[in-house]
This record gives sequence, C-alpha cells and structure tokens, in this order.
Amino acid sequence: MKKQKLLRSMKKIKWKFGILPKYTDNNGVMLITKHPIISKGIQKQIFFSEYEAKEIDIIKNRISPDDVVMEVGAGIGYISAYCAKIVGDDKVFAYEANPALIELITLTHKANNISPTVINSMLEKGEGSHEFYIEDDYWASSTIKISKEAKKITVPQKDINLEIEKIQPTFLIVDIEGGEIEFFQAINLETINKICIETHPGIVSNKEISMLFNKLFSEGFSLDFSLIRKNVFFLYK
Repeated sequence: MKKQKLLRSMKKIKWKFGILPKYTDNNGVMLITKHPIISKGIQKQIFFSEYEAKEIDIIKNRISPDDVVMEVGAGIGYISAYCAKIVGDDKVFAYEANPALIELITLTHKANNISPTVINSMLEKGEGSHEFYIEDDYWASSTIKISKEAKKITVPQKDINLEIEKIQPTFLIVDIEGGEIEFFQAINLETINKICIETHPGIVSNKEISMLFNKLFSEGFSLDFSLIRKNVFFLYK
C-alpha cells in the first residue's frame, strides 16, 4: 500500500511538470499517452492508470480463455488488447466507427505485440452507411449528436447479425455512447452468454435503458449485482 501511494505521489509530480512517457502501463497493457487525438482529460486517465477502469474490473473477473470476444466501440484498442492477451488474437474482434481512431488502435496493438481483428465500421441492422458525430473528446463520439460542436461524418455499416453469425462470439462488450439502444434492438444474442455494457443515462432516457435491460432479461440474461460499476454492467446466461 505504501509503495502504491509513493508511486502515485511521484506520478502527481510528473503530471504537474508535464513529464510524461510516450506509453503508460494500464493493467498490463501499454497505452499511448501522447497523441494529438488524445485530450488532456483522457491523457490524465491513461497516465494515472484509470482509463476504462470499470470495464476492465468487470472483464478481468468474468473473461475465460475459451471466450470469443466481440467489442463494439473499440476506442484506442485498450480492451481488445487486454482481452487478446487472455484469449488470443484470433478470438478478439474489435469494431470502431470513428476512422480517426484506427491509427491509435493499431499503435496500441503493436506496442503490446498483439494483432486482433479490427474493423472500421458501425454495427447495426443491415449493410450500408450511417451518420456519426465526432466530438473533441473521442470517447464522446456517437450516432447521437451530443454537442453543438460535433462534426457529422458518414461511416460504413456492417450488419450486426451477419457478423455474429460469422464470428460466433460468446462475450460481447459494448460502449457506444447512447447507440446501445438502437444496437440491442437489432441484435441476435443466440451465441452470446456474457455481456459487458456501459449505459449512458445522460444521453438516453431511463425508459430506453429500462427497455434495453428488459430485452436482455427476456432473452435469459441475468444481471450480476456483484459487478455493477456505476453505469457499467455485466449480464450473463
């Protein structure tokens, strides 16, 4: 405990004076600390090893070596890298709609000597394209326009159920800034027995989130009450 406090104190000093490494260890995954697309707020979370901490806490307690992982909303490739170290490159499939993040995902995977499948696409019902809104903080980008400053782009869309049929995932990880409502309306959950999902009550209504959970419960999923981490939940069947 004393060692951890000392290390954190040293980090606080380095942060204050801007002495930052290019990469920072987060739960055994090296994440890039300095990059033009990484805002100051996100940089701080990475540097203090707090980035996506709630998701990682759930995943590390529930992932198994025989899982096949489908991650929707890959961000900078952290969770896909973490999972690949456990289940292997060939059993992790990461989808990211924001084309600007593909370079960062590649850098993350390269720094960790892994190469899971990465696809620059949205996942919804049907093939084609979809409007997507880019925010200054990349993790706030969404199919929903959240701020006035959001930049609208068009991104490719793959059919979620065709991808599931092809991959046969067992563990689904979803963090798509409010897009989870539309996403789960379209999905076939037959092969999936584990779900880690971040909900976004600041973007979508409580009623919509309740309907999402009702769908999951009706399909045989149970909520793991021991692993509720604020707005991040784990469900299983």
